[in-house]
Amino acid sequence: MYPSGYSTLYNIFGVKPFLSINGHKQQIESRLIIAGQICNTNINFHIDGIFGQIGVVLYPTANYYLFHKTGDEFLNSWRSLQESSPFDIQGLLQKLAVENTIQDRLIHLVDYLILLEMQRLPAICWLEDSLVKIFVKNGNVSQRELVIDSAVTARHFRRIFKKVIGVSPKYYCKIIQLATVFKLLNNSEEEKLHHLALDCGYYDQSHFIHDFQKLIGDSPENFLNGEYSYLKTYMGRRGVFS
Repeated sequence: MYPSGYSTLYNIFGVKPFLSINGHKQQIESRLIIAGQICNTNINFHIDGIFGQIGVVLYPTANYYLFHKTGDEFLNSWRSLQESSPFDIQGLLQKLAVENTIQDRLIHLVDYLILLEMQRLPAICWLEDSLVKIFVKNGNVSQRELVIDSAVTARHFRRIFKKVIGVSPKYYCKIIQLATVFKLLNNSEEEKLHHLALDCGYYDQSHFIHDFQKLIGDSPENFLNGEYSYLKTYMGRRGVFS
């Protein structure tokens, strides 16, 4: 599992999978999970049996606005929704347990999110504007520019960004920049990956390889041609407002 820049609300059905975080293996007990941001951590997913899941990708600030919890509380973890929800979710779990279609499950999850939205925390306007700028510029934006445009101090900017999102602004920009490379890779006939990286604002190939190894844990060549090469299909930027 790799950094994406987003948290996700998952409904798991079938067998319960195992999660391995830095070599520590644990079974996921809940059927409703919030997967937080991933930062400098080796996370693997293990399945033994028939398994299914539906995931609702959450905007980066959703954990803070909707669940009234800081982003770093979800960092490098899959937390049970029962532990994080401001509402009792037993009724939601019972509804999901008897549904057989993805569409019906999704309806229940969206209804739950609508309830959360009704008591969301007020938006932090400068943070929202900063995120939009990061997305529009595909992560290729300086921290100085973000701070100046936010009209808050650099210390306050970094502190609130990490508190709400879960990772530092510099790290988050790298995630979005690299995810944009994957988006182009999946939508382009260009065979040379480093050309796409240069198009996304990397100064040179070595700079791109360094970031790739830091975030993904392997070289671009090994990842794209190795055992998990199919994963590139699922990695990449989502729409700015999706």
